[in-house]
Amino acid sequence: MKKHSPLRIIAHKLRINGRYPQDYRNRYTSRTSNVSLCRINFADPADKARHDRMVTLVSQMLNLNKKLQDATLDHEKTLLTRQVEAADGAIDALVYELYGLTAEEIAVVEGKGK
Repeated sequence: MKKHSPLRIIAHKLRINGRYPQDYRNRYTSRTSNVSLCRINFADPADKARHDRMVTLVSQMLNLNKKLQDATLDHEKTLLTRQVEAADGAIDALVYELYGLTAEEIAVVEGKGK
């Protein structure tokens, strides 16, 4: 199984055509050139907590996907799929919070809006 960097997973979550910056300080240069990555202020406890939560969720997602790939029993695959979906939703919610998206913007990102 090919390992993906957490940044690539986050970029994918933002639906940026599978493109991600080689350097986290760069901006996306595709259609989303106006979207920059959030900078983390590690001196701010709230920023650090969000960072730590994202790292935990991405690590969890990677581990769950590995387990899912190795699963052989149907009920095990079902359970792991549900856990992957839950982690995916938690990552989405955290990204939306980081970027301060409104409900309308979230609907657009998820393909449910205008």
